[in-house]
Amino acid sequence: MTNGPVLEGEIVKRTLQFFWLVDCSGSMEGQKIASLNRAIQDVIPQIQKAVSAHPEVQIMMRAIKFSNDASWHVGPNPIPLEKFVWPEVRANGVTATAQAINLLANELDIEKMNRRGYPPVCILLSDGFCTDPESEYEKAIQNLNSLPWGKRSVKLVIAIGKDREYDEEQLLKFVSHQEIGVLKADTPEKLIAYIQWASITASIGASVGKSKAGDPANDQHNVALASPPQVQVASSSTDVF
Repeated sequence: MTNGPVLEGEIVKRTLQFFWLVDCSGSMEGQKIASLNRAIQDVIPQIQKAVSAHPEVQIMMRAIKFSNDASWHVGPNPIPLEKFVWPEVRANGVTATAQAINLLANELDIEKMNRRGYPPVCILLSDGFCTDPESEYEKAIQNLNSLPWGKRSVKLVIAIGKDREYDEEQLLKFVSHQEIGVLKADTPEKLIAYIQWASITASIGASVGKSKAGDPANDQHNVALASPPQVQVASSSTDVF
């Protein structure tokens, strides 16, 4: 079935594929996983409001969860943002980050993506070291970055907890914007703020970039992002991860 003609004045939408990659390992149990669930649930209407000024953008959202292995939390079929609902995740198991990245890479294959879409947005949230072999993690990163859409995607990481609880150098290899680096959330307030900033800023940045978004294989446009917020935690707050 072919598409009909575009009527005069009709807005032609282009798709922005958005992926959450969420660590559900046992170390996320308690306040970490509760704060993450609440923050993602709360940010969905905020993303909707932010992109409402860009009616030409259609955000399609999916989510990957990983612990002992990686699987679809929402997917594999993408859900329009206006219909997306975040089901709460629960914590258990280890941290199969490499498997999650490979699952993402499978969906960024050029044959599965719209060539005329906006750069995909991929947000990885984790509080631990990858428990897959290091060679598998390195291979997963190389595989992701070898794909045209993998290279052009906006990839951000929010590390949850204290510095020693995760491998910053390892997580940084996933990040597309080295000037931003790994966003470090050691309190619930910071986690919520960074989820809001990363999801909204990345979505707007990817959709309003100057790239014409032609064939991604020939388009090396790098989406410009504003600096992340400086999150101030109230001195009276004792909540830390």
